[in-house]
Amino acid sequence: MPKGHPQQRNKAFKGESKRRAKQRSEGKLKKKIKKQEIKQTKSKDPQQEIQIERKVKDQEQRERVVKAVNTKIIAMFPMNQQANIAALKFRLMQHLNIQSVGISSYSTQDCFLNVEANGKLIKQPLRFIFLDRNPEQILDACKVADIVCPVLSCRDCNTNTISLDPHSNANAFDEQGYKLLSSLRAQGLVQQVCYIQDLDEISQSKRNVVKKLFARYFESEFPGAHIVDDCSTLMRSVVVLHEQAVEWRDSRGYMLPDDLAYVNGELSITGTWRGQNGLSADQLVHITGVDDFQIARIELLGMIEQVFESTQPESLDPICRDKQHDIGDCDDLLKDIAGMQLQEEEEQMIEQESDVSYEDLDKEFEDEAQKKREQFEIVHRDTEDLDYEDEVEYGVEVKLRERYDQYQGLKNIRTSEFDPLTFLPDEAEKIYNFRFLKKIKSDVMEEMKQREQIKPGQRIKITLKNVPELIVQRLTQPNKIYVISGLLKHERKMTQMHVRFHRHQMHNCVLKSKHQVFAQIGFRRAHINPIYSRILNNCSKTKYVKEIKDDTFYLASFYFYNSFPQQPVIFWQNDFDFRSSEIMGVGDIHRCDTFQVILKRIVLTGYPVKINKRKAVIRMMFFNPLDIKFFKPIELSTKLGLRGNILEPLGTHGLMKCMFNNFVKPNDVISLQLYKRVHPKFVNIQI
Repeated sequence: MPKGHPQQRNKAFKGESKRRAKQRSEGKLKKKIKKQEIKQTKSKDPQQEIQIERKVKDQEQRERVVKAVNTKIIAMFPMNQQANIAALKFRLMQHLNIQSVGISSYSTQDCFLNVEANGKLIKQPLRFIFLDRNPEQILDACKVADIVCPVLSCRDCNTNTISLDPHSNANAFDEQGYKLLSSLRAQGLVQQVCYIQDLDEISQSKRNVVKKLFARYFESEFPGAHIVDDCSTLMRSVVVLHEQAVEWRDSRGYMLPDDLAYVNGELSITGTWRGQNGLSADQLVHITGVDDFQIARIELLGMIEQVFESTQPESLDPICRDKQHDIGDCDDLLKDIAGMQLQEEEEQMIEQESDVSYEDLDKEFEDEAQKKREQFEIVHRDTEDLDYEDEVEYGVEVKLRERYDQYQGLKNIRTSEFDPLTFLPDEAEKIYNFRFLKKIKSDVMEEMKQREQIKPGQRIKITLKNVPELIVQRLTQPNKIYVISGLLKHERKMTQMHVRFHRHQMHNCVLKSKHQVFAQIGFRRAHINPIYSRILNNCSKTKYVKEIKDDTFYLASFYFYNSFPQQPVIFWQNDFDFRSSEIMGVGDIHRCDTFQVILKRIVLTGYPVKINKRKAVIRMMFFNPLDIKFFKPIELSTKLGLRGNILEPLGTHGLMKCMFNNFVKPNDVISLQLYKRVHPKFVNIQI
């Protein structure tokens, strides 16, 4: 071998290299496993432990929903005038070889179709609900449905000119269909299967075009839904889809009745309890559109029969009869309300006594009233011509110190303090206050799990006591859908509810405060008279508004039974008559707090007459020197951003001298802003 030539090296054996690589990887895995074990033995972050517990609970709840519910409920309803639900039911019965059965119970009415499991395609029982164009019945059925099935008929589709203008010639969703769709979205939708009806009546050459067009309509309104056009694909889609958990309904539990019986003032309802939480005989139950009732007993049906009697039922009286107004808080904030009201009454008496002296002085100015009207001509302006949103107009003879004696001045509505225990209404002694609503709800849910006697998925017979016969006649009407839902603890107590909502995009009219509206709050429905207020950033106070003209978020306040958060709220103009009614607003529950401060603002305006640098003489704000002295401590502001104070009145016609923090301009507008706390009107709840 020549000098300098490298020594020959043979290639290493491949099997040996693989074995060594495997040993190295196994060693690394052992080290990783040891490190993971060491990390697990170390103390975890408490926040991380809370997140892990929440994930485990959510997973358990989902599994509980899927395993507990045996019968799957499908609600089918029309979305246009041509859709025929009765024909669809007949075709579905022919496909499943089901013969019509006489009406022997609530569940065998014409609006229901029960399909038993056959062990092949249908592995769990199905219950179809066929609905007409009654929005009340459709919303109630969709509250308990696991799958919703909107139906569109293509019978009136104009196939000759469909290629020129598909939207106007398709005749898919009509006006009532879009209104119903808005209500369903606000309430919350579960899994959807969309059905195209009467496709076989379209000619073979145009059938595929029409199917694609209607599928496009469904995809735009129900994204991700299954779209079918015959009964076989409908059944496959219904069987494949799984139940979807809806928190606001599953947390209370609910039931669709199978049978009703009325004996001696007691109404017995048979059905399967659904949801994530069980039921106790001491709870209250609510029948949607009717009222709340107490349970006399619960009978567990099935293999193990058991009867649970009610021992300590929750009271149906919503009014607070004792002094325990606050729920969930150890400090009773309403202990001194009676004393505070007496103090306010004494202050009012003192003001009235002091006003007597003013009345003597005012007699001197009665003869000068006509002269003031001639000197200052008050022209009533439209709302668009006012300088401020809350500006008020008044006559020369009006005594402002008497009209606005309940108002007070605030430097800034956001930063100025306002005692929530002052100016409370008389109804504060009758209602409850829930300061920490989320904490109270978590405590109620834990207590409910400990006391539950019926678990989800069990077939039961609930007997309600003290049910009037008129209500039973309403419940036994043919083809009526009624939902029975459980009420959580404290959900019968009267309180002041605040709902965060916005005006619906389909409603272009103005919403006025104190006007009656029809509201749906979760499972409940009632007529209410809310007042509206604007939500202020970084501030617990809200500003009262008379009208709502935009689509931003507002706060609606009214007296109602307590309802815990995460429940949808819908406002309508009238009852469920879509010919004259529209959905007004949608939102959710914000809080249930009696001490929520809602301030109403009024603005008194004046104009400078004489200006001397920072000083100016203002007119047209007051017409009486006594009014000027009464409002003298309140700070003034201008439209150009100046701040000032009243120095003294000048003469007897309402002129006053003022001092500002900068030079006053002739075109500026001087304002005095006053605030008063307002509350909603307490009316009897009409369901």
